[in-house]
Amino acid sequence: MGEITRRWPFEDHGHGAFSLVIREPPLTGDSLGLKTWGSSYALARLLHQFADGPLAHLFVPGALSAPHEVLELGSGTGLLGLAAACVWKTSVVLTDLPTIIPNLAHNVSLNREVVGRLGGKAEAAPLTWGGSREDVDPMFWEPNCFQLIIVADPLYDDDHPTLLACAIDEQLALGTDARVLAMVPQRDEITRRLLSSLREELGRRPRPLLCLEEGVVDGQDDWGDEHGDGDDDGMRNVGFWWGIFGRAPSSC
Repeated sequence: MGEITRRWPFEDHGHGAFSLVIREPPLTGDSLGLKTWGSSYALARLLHQFADGPLAHLFVPGALSAPHEVLELGSGTGLLGLAAACVWKTSVVLTDLPTIIPNLAHNVSLNREVVGRLGGKAEAAPLTWGGSREDVDPMFWEPNCFQLIIVADPLYDDDHPTLLACAIDEQLALGTDARVLAMVPQRDEITRRLLSSLREELGRRPRPLLCLEEGVVDGQDDWGDEHGDGDDDGMRNVGFWWGIFGRAPSSC
């Protein structure tokens, strides 16, 4: 499939109806970050519920510190992070591998007007999990600066749980109010095993990250379209697990 550009609509939940335009270059090799996966849209459509519910303490005045308030890891095409900037009316830093950044930055630029009109701000920056200083933007050299981290569909290989847990631990603020909002589609036993590994890895950090709330929502996923195990149109119903993590209180 060649390059496509899609418009993603968001309903009015008291935060204003809007749509985002996302470009997806041709998917080649293992460049999975060039495709918008179903979990990104599923989580984006729930952002207002989390802001009004389990993440509400982060959206009182002054709770999120400028200039960098929300960090998205593994942004891919940027749909989730851009939606967060719009719905939450806040500053979001969208990150991915250096090879993914050109398209991610393009999508940030495409949507700059709508993000700004709704009171948000978005920027793209490279951040390689487990990489050296040359693989990350200087803004990430100072650790533990973000009160809220979001991530959708981040686990594909056996090394991802450890790498992601380390990246979260490095970037998330150390206070007990800081949160991680994650979504992982439950496609098969492999995905379930990777999620279990991520939870274990987060719990092994010096300041352990524990799952405070979790649930599953129904959604559609077209992973099969690329891997030959879905319906004729590539879409299938999948349970999207979501979890909110916070740091355990210090024992000191």
